[in-house]
Amino acid sequence: MDNTSIKKNIRTRRKARRYTQEEMADKMGMSLTAYRDLEKGETSIVNTNLLKIAMLLDTTSEELVLGYRPVQMEGPDLEDVREEYSGRVAALERRIADLEKLVLSLEETIATKNEIITMLKKSLGEDK
Repeated sequence: MDNTSIKKNIRTRRKARRYTQEEMADKMGMSLTAYRDLEKGETSIVNTNLLKIAMLLDTTSEELVLGYRPVQMEGPDLEDVREEYSGRVAALERRIADLEKLVLSLEETIATKNEIITMLKKSLGEDK
């Protein structure tokens, strides 16, 4: 969105709230000339000014920049997602620990099997 659209959105919201440029300048703690320059686009709107203007006009900076209020998505918040994934990670860690125990057990079984085979081979070799 270009600066022209932003200044148009600010002017439209200001007029809808029935604020004069002088009232806006006063509320923002700046001169009338400085505010007019902002609204005319002769001075760039710094983020702090944009946030201040949005607050004074009972809107959001996104609405001033975009020209409409973005739709808020319904759904889980960040903490809900974090909890869900923490639970999944914990479950995966438990599963990994169980699998590591199984691997150790199977390695012991293989070692025992190999010992038995070696003993049997010796036993069969001695009997000859």
